[in-house]
Amino acid sequence: MTRYLFLLLVPLVPFVQTRFDAVVGTRDLAEGRIYLRTASEVRRFTPGFDNLMADLYWLRTVQYFGEQRAFAPDPHYDLLRPLIDITTGLDPRFELAYRYGAVFLSEPRPAGAGKPAEGIEVLQAGARNLPKSWRVRWDLGSFWFVFMRNSKNAADVLIDASRIEGAPFWLESLAGSFLMGDDRKASRAIWQRQYETGWGAIRDNAIHHIEVIDALDARDALTAAAARFKEANGRFPRRLSELVDAGLVRAIPVDPSGTPFDYDPETGKAAIARTSSQWRSKYE
Repeated sequence: MTRYLFLLLVPLVPFVQTRFDAVVGTRDLAEGRIYLRTASEVRRFTPGFDNLMADLYWLRTVQYFGEQRAFAPDPHYDLLRPLIDITTGLDPRFELAYRYGAVFLSEPRPAGAGKPAEGIEVLQAGARNLPKSWRVRWDLGSFWFVFMRNSKNAADVLIDASRIEGAPFWLESLAGSFLMGDDRKASRAIWQRQYETGWGAIRDNAIHHIEVIDALDARDALTAAAARFKEANGRFPRRLSELVDAGLVRAIPVDPSGTPFDYDPETGKAAIARTSSQWRSKYE
C-alpha cells in the first residue's frame, strides 16, 4: 500500500529532482563522482522521502549502467555498487533493485561490472531484507552456480527458497540438478525425496534423474575397474568383456535404459553412450 503513496507525491518530484540533481547531477555520474555515498546521507538531505529517493536513485543506477555499457569506450562501473546500496538502503524492500542490480554487477565485462562476488552480496542482503521472497533466493542460488561454480551453496539456497510459502516445486529440482555434477549422493537424496513425496510428472522426472545418477555411478565403477586391470596386467583391457574374465565385474553392465556403455581402450575410460536416454554432455 505504501508503494502507491508515490502517486500522491508526484507533484513533489520536480522539486526533489532539482535538489537531487544539484547534489548528484548526471554529469557527476558520467565523470565517476558521487557526493552522497550512503543512504543515511541521502535521508538527511531529503527527510521523509525515502521511497521516492529510492526510485530516483534506481533510475540513476539504470541510467549510469546503460551509459557505461553503451557509450563508454572503457566501461568502469565504479559507482554501480554504491548506487545500488543507496537505493536498497533507502528502501530495503525494493526487490527489483536487488535482482537487477546483482545482474549488472555480475555480468562479465564489458557487458557488466564483472564482479559476481558483489552481486551475490547484494542478493544476500535482499534475502535478509525480504525473507518471504523466493525469487531473490532463486537468483542467489543461480548466481552461486553460474558465476561462482559453487553447487553446494547454490543448492542450499534453492532448498531454503523452496520452503517459502508460494515457492514453486521446481526450485528443489533445480537444486538436485546443480548437485549432480559434484555431489551425486546429495543430489540422489533430493530426487529420492521428490519421488517419495511427489506425484505424476514430478515422480517421473525424479525417476529419470535417479537413473542418470545410477548410470554415472556405473560408468565411474567401470573406469575404476579398468584402472585395476591395468595395475595387474600393465595395460587397459581391450574390451569390457576382459573385466568379466578377470573377475573385476560380474557381467558387462548396461545403463538403466539397457544401453551398453562406450569404452575407450586407449584411456581406459567408460562413458554413457550418446544413444542412451541417460547421456548428458555436461557430465562427460
